[in-house]
Amino acid sequence: MESMQVRIDEKNMKILNELAEMLSSSRSEVIRRVIEGGIRELRMKIAMAKYIDDEFSLCRAAEFSGVSIQEMARYLSERGIPFFKQSADEAKKDAREAESWL
Repeated sequence: MESMQVRIDEKNMKILNELAEMLSSSRSEVIRRVIEGGIRELRMKIAMAKYIDDEFSLCRAAEFSGVSIQEMARYLSERGIPFFKQSADEAKKDAREAESWL
């Protein structure tokens, strides 16, 4: 593991100290957890933008974000973005085909 120096303002340092105390953890561990969560969230936002722009499929967005397809689909739908991309004509065609199976 590499180490890094960063400057943190007083307000955020106080919050980190409070979190460390609440979690009975070191400040360094809290910072690592915050960074991991922030990286995950940022990757999901980037994946969402690329998904919206049709640069990523749902599967690729999930892979990029390091989450399951189901979790990525939930993330998108919670933000009002349909994860199932199908035109009305394609849906009708699929419905007709399904009816023919019966």
